[in-house]
Amino acid sequence: MNESQVSRVFGKNLENQVDKASKILKGKKDIIFDELGGKENIINDAIWTKEGLNKLDSPQVVSLYQQEIYEFLYEKEKSMGEPNFQMSSTKINDTVRATTVRYIVKLVRCFNLKSETLFQTVDLMDQIIPLINPEIGELELISLTCLFIACKYEEIYPPPLAALLRATDIIVKDVIEMEKEILSRLNFNVISDNTLVWLQIIGEMLGYNSKYQDQIKQRCMNLAETSLTSSLFLNHKKSSIAINIYMAVEMNLGCQKTQFKWERLTQHQKPSNESKTLKLLTYILKSK
Repeated sequence: MNESQVSRVFGKNLENQVDKASKILKGKKDIIFDELGGKENIINDAIWTKEGLNKLDSPQVVSLYQQEIYEFLYEKEKSMGEPNFQMSSTKINDTVRATTVRYIVKLVRCFNLKSETLFQTVDLMDQIIPLINPEIGELELISLTCLFIACKYEEIYPPPLAALLRATDIIVKDVIEMEKEILSRLNFNVISDNTLVWLQIIGEMLGYNSKYQDQIKQRCMNLAETSLTSSLFLNHKKSSIAINIYMAVEMNLGCQKTQFKWERLTQHQKPSNESKTLKLLTYILKSK
């Protein structure tokens, strides 16, 4: 087997593969790039038509089951009760958490990882902090371990652990030990319905004006990533954050541009203009 057959699509090699795939896709008709996925997901852009609609014959699309998936996720979230994360009860303060999340965001972008990996990492970190109650100095190890775990689940070609640790003093053995503890504490339930999951399913339910889909998706992703760094969103349901993100974008762009179909959300109500979450997201969007 020659070298080209076993080479990893990673780093600069991944960039080359993405550029190549982009050129091929741009030469085809009815193609629109999907900004919600990572660079390894670029091939998924082929499932979109020029009107912003899914191609029904694509095996990757489950549009027939969107309503069932939406209702299942809603019932699952409802059964878990209201979020109750008390940052004050841990040794980690808001500033340290926000700094750590921004560090993870930089790593995700540096290694061209998927958006799913980022959101899964932060969600894992938020789940484990109250269970372990770590010292501030341990948070870097915990966050990198959560990233390592998320990469295994979300990435087709996860970066080597040594690469993730290159700019730190952390050794591989420490990450493996922390991984064991995290998985044990969470009983191996590491996949969650994070904000991005809700953002994607609600986006499919609402639909949107294909003419402005790039602006809509970019604003939604900016708000979603910003919500990760702020502890103000920790005690909000993920579905509520996602819905308020779409409402904030609608207020920012206008109903004529977004054309969201709110009546399709059978389990949620359209957010009120007095919603504190909405006001915060609207402020963030205006300040960007």
